[in-house]
Amino acid sequence: MKYEDWIAKNTPLKRVSSLEPYRDEIQHLVSLNYTLTQITEYLRDVRDIEISRQSVKKFLLGKTAQNKPVKAEKSENVESEFGR
Repeated sequence: MKYEDWIAKNTPLKRVSSLEPYRDEIQHLVSLNYTLTQITEYLRDVRDIEISRQSVKKFLLGKTAQNKPVKAEKSENVESEFGR
């Protein structure tokens, strides 16, 4: 069986966050020093995603922190916003 055939016959079981398509936008907002509350409002108002502040925080601490470090402008520490 070829790689492509196996992929065509099998559906990935790993769950993907509903925020994943907006990762770059969210990271950019963080880098501009927007708060979690503001980012949550952006997702609700602009992207029409009903999501809690805690879910945004979890996304940023999980996937984003592992795959792409987020650097804040100015001297603010991004981790302090997320309670570390």
